[in-house]
Amino acid sequence: MLKNLPFALAALTASYCAAASSPAAPNIGIGGGETNSHTHLRFEGVPKDTKIVRVSAHLIVDKIDPAGLNFFAVQVNFPNKTWAHGGPQFTGGTEKANWGGLVNRGGGSADYRETDWKKDLLLIECGVEKPNTVPFKWERNCEYVLTVERANQVHLPAGTNQHSKVAVPVRTMWEWRFTITPLANGHESFSSLLYDSDDHVSSFYLWNESGYGSSSTNQHTRWSLPSFRIENSPEEAAPTAWKRF
Repeated sequence: MLKNLPFALAALTASYCAAASSPAAPNIGIGGGETNSHTHLRFEGVPKDTKIVRVSAHLIVDKIDPAGLNFFAVQVNFPNKTWAHGGPQFTGGTEKANWGGLVNRGGGSADYRETDWKKDLLLIECGVEKPNTVPFKWERNCEYVLTVERANQVHLPAGTNQHSKVAVPVRTMWEWRFTITPLANGHESFSSLLYDSDDHVSSFYLWNESGYGSSSTNQHTRWSLPSFRIENSPEEAAPTAWKRF
């Protein structure tokens, strides 16, 4: 009987996590089994030229590909042509979390290849308090709330960036905090900061990413319609529609 205990515990955990879901449970499916193979979501009905200071979405990961990269993220874009993404990962047989960003130089690999750290670090800096990607134990079939939110305006001291080894001057930046919060008790939470010169977000997306041997057809997630908050407003708003791309 004892040899079946891990399977019983896994089943109990899955049912408990499902029971802990909020009334607005995630219902936008991405991945294998969906009729549409696109893996990214864009949103309509978000007022233009407004200062978005918080974005949040619920996520359930049903299935991952054991090979390669699995990354499920909220992406926010800043008016200064920087972006940041955050979410749970599974790669190399290990659960992780990532919160990092770069200057937009056309998207894709170009953003990583064509960095100019002396200028870029005046716009965005991450990996200050911890690396961009760190071990983080997260569970399949559990509902998490992924949130990006502006925090304090701070003065970063002059020094040498640990990642790029480039000397940077004193800068006035905004803290942007990313959190992964489980709705069920007994599961880990994640929190990390990055710094951006902009004080608001201009747009946002949700997406699944595969690569390095993994396939999107071997993944499946359920996302909620995200909510967002505009500066000086206590109320959460939601997009009026969404599209895949």
